[in-house]
Amino acid sequence: MRSVLLAAVLVLVPATSSLQAGPYDEYKSLTSAERRLVLRYFWQVLDVRAAAEYARVESEQQYPLLTGQDDPRDAFRHSLWNGTMVRRLGSVDAAARWGTAHESDPANPPVRKAMDLFNNDRGRARTWAKRTTNGPWWARTRLPDDATIRADMLDALRTGDLRVIEEVAGTRDPQNGRLVPSYAP
Repeated sequence: MRSVLLAAVLVLVPATSSLQAGPYDEYKSLTSAERRLVLRYFWQVLDVRAAAEYARVESEQQYPLLTGQDDPRDAFRHSLWNGTMVRRLGSVDAAARWGTAHESDPANPPVRKAMDLFNNDRGRARTWAKRTTNGPWWARTRLPDDATIRADMLDALRTGDLRVIEEVAGTRDPQNGRLVPSYAP
């Protein structure tokens, strides 16, 4: 049964990394924890990927001059991805599963992992805090739209609610650096 589900996911999920790479190449690049989630929660894959792509595009447009590694663009991308996952999946717990699994690579430096996990959590928490809970029982909880989440994550970045790795002499060192508030313009 799992092989059938995997085949369905690989066919349904388009590859975005290059023209030569296919869905199986993308699947192989996932952490083992992410692979387990793909098999167990296959119906969430498209929403998780859509949230990730939205966050990638928005962070590149907002901060085109930054590298996107350990800097404000990276912090914004992670918080936005997790916030929009909460909206698309309708669950903080489901978004936390995917966000945590993504950071489970043992080769990920501890400070970088801590930064990403912190920003993932802030994105989920801030989005969930903006939900409304009025209306009929079948539509009681409403989550903010992507534009509202984006604006909130930019605000979090500007006010220091997110974390980046401190820049020393023009370099961010994920091995020995320390986490500092973001305060991006």
